[in-house]
Amino acid sequence: RTFVSIAFDAGGVATGPMAVTFLLSIAVGVTSVMEGRNPVADGFGLIALIALAPILSVMLLGLIFRTKLKKMEVNKQCPRKIELLL
Repeated sequence: RTFVSIAFDAGGVATGPMAVTFLLSIAVGVTSVMEGRNPVADGFGLIALIALAPILSVMLLGLIFRTKLKKMEVNKQCPRKIELLL
């Protein structure tokens, strides 16, 4: 829960007008060269991925943070376990 609001705020910041403009033009250029591809549809698919990437990365950071907190709690409950592992 800690990282949910940060993740959605990061989505708007990381996918600003400059990034979307440059990446959309690159995607349209690449897909227009490929046969059998619709540049408009593929370009908007890329924009959707760009918009989701920061959100997913911050959520992944939250999962990593949660597992590290659980390990710390286990180590506090049983400090001898750390000595046995070393």
